[in-house]
Amino acid sequence: MDKESFIDTNVIVHYANYQEDKSIDILNKCYSYVINKKGKFIICYMVIKELYRVMGQLSIIHKEVLMKVKNNNHSMKNNNNLSEKDLAFAEKIYSTYKQTEVKKLTEILSSEREIFEISIERFLKTQVDEKVIPIEQIQTELVNKIHDIILNHADCKILASALQLQKTRGLFLFVTADGKDLAPNHYDFLIDHFKINYPREKYIFPELLNLMFTK
Repeated sequence: MDKESFIDTNVIVHYANYQEDKSIDILNKCYSYVINKKGKFIICYMVIKELYRVMGQLSIIHKEVLMKVKNNNHSMKNNNNLSEKDLAFAEKIYSTYKQTEVKKLTEILSSEREIFEISIERFLKTQVDEKVIPIEQIQTELVNKIHDIILNHADCKILASALQLQKTRGLFLFVTADGKDLAPNHYDFLIDHFKINYPREKYIFPELLNLMFTK
């Protein structure tokens, strides 16, 4: 029997960004994992919250690109709502479309957002078998323990949700495409951190499947 998959935010985002014959390797891997689904797909409510945050952030990025195309002197760096990663993505979009007429670019970016949002909603409606751990039920103490090792607070809440769920059922897969905090060696370090610092509580970690490190 195939193991259940607890799906991280980035897998769904990469799946939604997939374009046939145009996608980079990690997008292909995430898309393939979803369409070749084996076993139940589980997501937590923190992942759902993050997906809607990503959709909102994409709108902000696109607005900044349009402002830059309209006025080359506009500095996207002045927008405090853009992370370094967001800014790099915005610069890439600008580089691609800087010679495009504003009205045409508005249509292009609007279409891209619509396709992305539709793909996210389709995933939530057709691929998710179970939604677990409402945000208000995430254990703050557990989040703080994970935060000792992982800095991103949203990631801490998602992993805390997975650990809380793992207490109630057989070992499942934690499926991610995080090349940094949830790289296999970092995940092993996190497990060891819990074993050393919280031995009495005996946390059980789901089995990691990081698509960033699969062939």
